[in-house]
Amino acid sequence: MESDKYICVRETAPQNSVVIIDMNMPNQPLRRPITADSALMNPNSRILALKGDSEPVKMFERTANLVNNQIINYRCDPTEKWLVLVGIAPGSPERPQLVKGNMQLFSLEQQRSQALEAHAAAFAPFKVPGNENPSTLISFATKTVNAGQVTSKLHIIELGAQPGKASFTKKQADLFFPPDFADDFPVAMQISHKYNLIYVITKLGLLFVYDLETATAVYRNRISPDPIFLTAEASSTGGFYAINRRGQVLLANVNEATIVPFVSGQLNNLELAVNLAKRGNLPGAEQLVVQRFQELFAQTKYKEAAELAAESPQGILRTPDTVAKFQSVPVQAGQTPPLLQYFGTLLTRGKLNAFESLELSRLVVNQNKKNLLENWLAEDKLECSEELGDLVKVGYMPDYLFLLQTILRTDPQGAVNFALMMSQMEGGCPVDYNTITDLFLQVLEINLVTFPNVADAILANGMFSHYDRPRIAQLEDPDIHFKYIEAAAKTGQIKEVERVTRESNFYDAEKTKNFLMEAKLPDARPLINVCDRFGFVPDLTHYLYSNNMLRYIEGYVQKVNPGNAPLVVGQLLDDECPEDFIKGLILSVRSLLPVEPLVEECEKRNRLRLLTQFLEHLVSEGSQDVHVHNALAVKAFMTADLPHELIELLEKIVLQNSAFSGNFNLQNLLILTAIKADPSRVMDYVNRLDNFDGPAVGEVAVEAQLYEEAFAIFKKFNMNVQAVNVLLDNIRSIERAVEFAFRVEEDAVWSQVAKAQLKEGLVSDAIESFIRADDATHFLDVIQAAENANVYHDLVRYLLMVRQKAKEPKVDSELIYAYAKIDRLGDIEEFILMPNVANLQNVGDRLYDEALYEAAKIIYAFISNWAKLAVTLVKLKQFQGAVDAARKANSAKTWKEVCFACVDAEEFRLAQICGLNIIIQVDDLEEVSEYYQNRGCFNELISLMESGLGLERAHMGIFTELGVLYARYRPEKLMEHIKLFSTRLNIPKLIRACDEQQHWKELTYLYILYDEFDNAATTIMNHSPEAWDHMQFKDVIVKVASVELYYKAVHFYLQEHPDLINDVLNVLALRVDHTRVVDILRKAGHLRLVKPYMVAVQSNNVPAVNEALNEIYVEEEDYDRLRESIDLHDNFDMIGLAQKIEKHELLEMRRVAAYIYKKAGRWKVSIALSKKDKHYKDAMETASQSGDRELAEELLIYFIEQGKKECFASCLFVCYDLIRADVALELAWMNNMIDFAFPYLLQFIREYTGKVDELIKDRIEAQNEMKAKEKEEKDVIAQQNMYAQLLPLALPAPPMPGMGGPQGMGGGFVPPPPMGGMGMPPMPPFGMPPMGSY
Repeated sequence: MESDKYICVRETAPQNSVVIIDMNMPNQPLRRPITADSALMNPNSRILALKGDSEPVKMFERTANLVNNQIINYRCDPTEKWLVLVGIAPGSPERPQLVKGNMQLFSLEQQRSQALEAHAAAFAPFKVPGNENPSTLISFATKTVNAGQVTSKLHIIELGAQPGKASFTKKQADLFFPPDFADDFPVAMQISHKYNLIYVITKLGLLFVYDLETATAVYRNRISPDPIFLTAEASSTGGFYAINRRGQVLLANVNEATIVPFVSGQLNNLELAVNLAKRGNLPGAEQLVVQRFQELFAQTKYKEAAELAAESPQGILRTPDTVAKFQSVPVQAGQTPPLLQYFGTLLTRGKLNAFESLELSRLVVNQNKKNLLENWLAEDKLECSEELGDLVKVGYMPDYLFLLQTILRTDPQGAVNFALMMSQMEGGCPVDYNTITDLFLQVLEINLVTFPNVADAILANGMFSHYDRPRIAQLEDPDIHFKYIEAAAKTGQIKEVERVTRESNFYDAEKTKNFLMEAKLPDARPLINVCDRFGFVPDLTHYLYSNNMLRYIEGYVQKVNPGNAPLVVGQLLDDECPEDFIKGLILSVRSLLPVEPLVEECEKRNRLRLLTQFLEHLVSEGSQDVHVHNALAVKAFMTADLPHELIELLEKIVLQNSAFSGNFNLQNLLILTAIKADPSRVMDYVNRLDNFDGPAVGEVAVEAQLYEEAFAIFKKFNMNVQAVNVLLDNIRSIERAVEFAFRVEEDAVWSQVAKAQLKEGLVSDAIESFIRADDATHFLDVIQAAENANVYHDLVRYLLMVRQKAKEPKVDSELIYAYAKIDRLGDIEEFILMPNVANLQNVGDRLYDEALYEAAKIIYAFISNWAKLAVTLVKLKQFQGAVDAARKANSAKTWKEVCFACVDAEEFRLAQICGLNIIIQVDDLEEVSEYYQNRGCFNELISLMESGLGLERAHMGIFTELGVLYARYRPEKLMEHIKLFSTRLNIPKLIRACDEQQHWKELTYLYILYDEFDNAATTIMNHSPEAWDHMQFKDVIVKVASVELYYKAVHFYLQEHPDLINDVLNVLALRVDHTRVVDILRKAGHLRLVKPYMVAVQSNNVPAVNEALNEIYVEEEDYDRLRESIDLHDNFDMIGLAQKIEKHELLEMRRVAAYIYKKAGRWKVSIALSKKDKHYKDAMETASQSGDRELAEELLIYFIEQGKKECFASCLFVCYDLIRADVALELAWMNNMIDFAFPYLLQFIREYTGKVDELIKDRIEAQNEMKAKEKEEKDVIAQQNMYAQLLPLALPAPPMPGMGGPQGMGGGFVPPPPMGGMGMPPMPPFGMPPMGSY
């Protein structure tokens, strides 16, 4: 069995043969007398391959691990690039009973092998997101022994990963074998390409189901009590076939209706549930898919939403609402509209439905891109519809007749619809009606003979009312006749229905009768034909009476078949029809009625009196029928009220050996008469008579409350069920009923006894009776009663019996529950390993809810519901096992339940294992933390969080929460934690924690990390004993945004750290208002404290700083610094300072005052101060700088007056530019100081001599320039008069005045040669300049 198409079996008895079983026709095996060791059937064609003498083609050499192995599997991947060979060998010495599995994987491209340990393997193609090319995956199952430990794993890996493309991440999962299957091992593996599920089948019949993409465990159960040795994929159903040692062929399929709810509900794996639904187009995930779609849409992830809609299971999102939702999204400039993204995604995945095709085409037509429509139609991407045709038609006139003929060949129903459409077209039908009719009639006749189902469709549509009916009806096929009747009935052709039902012998009578009853035609004649011809008279009568069609009853009895009148009367009596109608019906037929069957029908129902009038009519008409007279005789006795006489007469006839002793009717009459007239005789008659209608008489006796007689009658006729019912229902003696049941030992009797016992609350007795009756029909009532009475031991016995009769989930589920209630846990384990239909999940939940945890543990472990197993083990205080189960469940909810239970039990090591799996989820972290803290487990919680830091999936929340915990309970570790993991903290949250716990230093550090420098500076200043660090504060204060914090910092340092205030002010120098800072310090009286700061910022020439520093210098009498400050920074109140120090006791200070006055232009005051302090040099310099000649000459006079001759001489040089020479000489001459003035005089003469020399030099240069210019002009004139050389010689013209002539001739004045001597410069030819006067 290499596929799901054929199974080949070798038979050796009675002769050698090969049996080929076609799985589509398993009951028709094909045997061939062939002797062969092995055979293989081609799955695609009926070709049988046999093992013969030809040499096979070697693909590869076996690896060493497969030596001496029994080969059990050989497979090839779909691309035929990879091969795998699997064999098994005896187990290792440490575990010989566990068979060892070996696998060889071979690459055809690389011609290389890899040896692995595995028992089963399979290939599968898989589409990895982000890779357009499918990947080849191999899945293999292993079960190995290492150091006495058995490890069972499922591995999924990608083969030949494509470089540069997204690849499949290797997956693995545990295979959990129950204890009783410790030595079981995988023998086969199949992968469902429909669902992407892996089926691992073991030798002892266990089935493991895993998801291919994630290696998630989905299901586990035992599917065969016998060993399995061969499997094959059932590709059409997504399951697999298996053959066990008994020779059974098993088919295992996914229950499509329940798998998705099972995965989402029981396994709590929503993602896998949605993926399964999308892969297999399965129901059950509709709400999840719609919710996810809405989330993506709300997040404006339109591409992802489009992909989800395109892949939605069963197309639940492929609706007009979805299209409208994408249409409503506003289009962003430069971006693809979401609606086009949606349609594009759909086109890449397949065909659009009718609505989607229409909407997309409307968009394309509006953009005039009909060529796209042509391409999509050619690729069969659009579903055609009338609306789509209306949208794209452009004046095309089709050949309607040709189209009708074409459609009629392949789709008769479609042809009918097309013809109807043409008949309703505007402007009339484009094809002649007669032509259409002839075409359909031809096809009808052909199909009636060859394709009845096509004829059914044509006739059922009701288009035809005129055609050759006899010809059509002659086609002798029962189905055709029935379909014809059906079509005629549906089209209102009642006469045709009546004719065919009357004349045809080829229709199915039962089927036709049922159809006509359902059709409820207004004319009942077709139904009468069928029922009368084929013996359905009671059914006909009941139908006609129930539908108030009494006239048809009369017509049938009177005209169609009076001989069936007794059957009609009997049915009318059963239907409780009024006697008047029945009497009238009988009288209307009279002599045509057969009397004996009529009397029998009425007598059976104890309604013989009804026939009185009819019988009397017959007698009056001279009837000699014995049945008429017998019936009348009885009626006469009863009418005359002579029952006792009638009894005596009947006793003589029946009880004495007469010819009528054994008459059935007379015995019935005797007993019935006695029941009414003399009940005391009934028991004797019952015992003595044998040929009466026991069932009917017994019922009459019960009605007459003759219960013992009725019991005797039923017992005599072996109607034991009716007999026991009399004991139970009428005599009400369960004891007698039980005794009777023991005597007759009939299942039906015990069943009645059991029901009565159950009703009376005798549950155990009822169960015993049901078991004796082998009756499993009332198991629901028994289960309910047994549970109410708490008799689970008895219930177990009963359910075991029921299981042999029916495969009911309720029975198997209740049996497990009953085992649990009586603590038969071993029986539960044995039961669930056998094939059963129990709803194990529900049973497990019920056991858990009722605190039967040991039993629930067994169930949950078997069905691999690790989540519920974990919480069950928690209830059992088996915390280690609970942790192991939670690890397999791997859901946050389970981890939390186990973790919290371990915390409560102070199993902190296990709690930490659980906690590490919870805290990696951000949403669950806080819940875990609160749980620990509420129970005072602070150290354990911190240990958990510290361990979580090293997790691969550690996130910011873990680092932050640990920081919060340190802040609360381990403050000494807080700062180190913050510094180590500053980039992985949620700083705002940790800031709040530090603020609450008053860890100011750490809070400051966090503020700095978070760039909250204002808060950092404020915290430092408000909590300086803990938070202040000078270097840190300097770094922070320069980064604050609030200017006011600068000045708050000045106040802070002034109060707490005045020795470092200059350092802080220096870093703030570029940011603060120096005037405000000086004002703060001035008010505080500590200006001198910030002198270094002010010196550093004085270059800004701020008045407040200048004045403050000058004040300090004055106080310190540091006149040098004061003069320097005044020289370099003049933005201050000079006059005020000068006035302040002009009377200073220190001479140099007064000198600075004079200097200030000089800088301020107060020359006289400055000179006065200098003269007062005899700083004559300063006075002379001030006078010189003033530029005032009057001040300079006054100072000169002052020196003469004071007799300061040297000062007089100095003043002449210092104020040289201001003092007039005549004044200086005059004062010197008059005051006998000419000697002191002589240097000045020499200087003055030399200066003026130099000035004269410069003037002469300038004059000579000007004359030379003039001469050069004149020469240039002459040359120009000569150049212009060159033609004069060609003229005759002429006398020279007389010389022009002022023109030079030849030397020696009279003409211009020639200056004399310069005079030398005495070192004097040459004098100009125009004489001396005029002399000035004093």
